[in-house]
Amino acid sequence: MEEIEGWEPHPTRKNIFIDQETGLLYRRTKVGSFRRIPQKMTEHQELEDFRKSSGLVAMTSRSRGRVPPPSDKTLSEESE
Repeated sequence: MEEIEGWEPHPTRKNIFIDQETGLLYRRTKVGSFRRIPQKMTEHQELEDFRKSSGLVAMTSRSRGRVPPPSDKTLSEESE
């Protein structure tokens, strides 16, 4: 089997490759592109797949868990 960067060939199946980043199975088409095989994914894999397909920028690890700065106004002043 041919070696493709980022892809590991399946040990027993022809034209099936394992993505080294995610561990998901893909079928190689005649043209040379890859199509994902439907399979059960972990929550992390599902979120990563959705993030890549949506094109949205996710929060970075530096911004996770931080509390926004307190505002200068209090609730009682805003309601008046």
